[in-house]
Amino acid sequence: MDKRFQAWIFRHNAQRGTSFTPEQTEWLRLMKEHIASSCSISREDFDYAELADKGGLQKAWGLFGKELDTLMGEMNEELVA
Repeated sequence: MDKRFQAWIFRHNAQRGTSFTPEQTEWLRLMKEHIASSCSISREDFDYAELADKGGLQKAWGLFGKELDTLMGEMNEELVA
């Protein structure tokens, strides 16, 4: 999963005008770890464990905005394969 995550981040950064910020990248890593243990991530998962401790859905929405749902969908699809 780590190699798929790295490839996804690299590809996503290359397609965007700018790379993810360090804080966004840290959140994406937290989301990846959640996917590794639960096989998926959804908005409800931000109420649990480490994601909630870091600020939950409100913090993630603040970092990613409308892009959050798309990112979660991509991660669910590409990392669990």
